Amino acid sequence: MIDSAAFLIGSYGAMAAGLSMTIAKVSPTIGPKMRHLFSGAAPLAAVLATRLGGADSVVLQGMDLFAAGGLVVLGVVTSSAVGKVVPTADAKDRKLLSR
Repeated sequence: MIDSAAFLIGSYGAMAAGLSMTIAKVSPTIGPKMRHLFSGAAPLAAVLATRLGGADSVVLQGMDLFAAGGLVVLGVVTSSAVGKVVPTADAKDRKLLSR
């Protein structure tokens, strides 16, 4: 997919951790399972967009799909680890006041 596997793994983990922290602080009403799933899978769109690289179409081989699944698992695990360190903001404090 991308030439440097170490760079790909590191950047994917960083994207998943950043998304998890942002969701935990900005949107506390999203539950932890949905947050971990979204944070683990959303960076895959950026990875596949770089794979597309301006071409009209791209054929993904079996190893590309296998690596993509591994990246999603890495993202979910990273998001779960970040969720243990960064607490979720209290939903009561984030509610808009009615007039």
